[in-house]
Amino acid sequence: MPRLSPKSSEEIAWLLNQFGITFKRRGKEDIYEGVYKKKVRTVVVPRNKRSIPKGTLASILRQAGITREEAYEVFQKKRG
Repeated sequence: MPRLSPKSSEEIAWLLNQFGITFKRRGKEDIYEGVYKKKVRTVVVPRNKRSIPKGTLASILRQAGITREEAYEVFQKKRG
């Protein structure tokens, strides 16, 4: 199972957009919403974080319905 390196809030926002989950509301945390795998997904992402803890990252991926493998593949494609 691939390990994801620490990600910033901006990188997580980019990842969610790749899966069709878009920005909806701004506050203490940013709220993203979209349909993925035939379900409406609402995802809460901490604002302005340079490094999101791995437990929080796991929670964000779970809320979005994205597996670590899927996230890893998308980040690999971004790199080049």
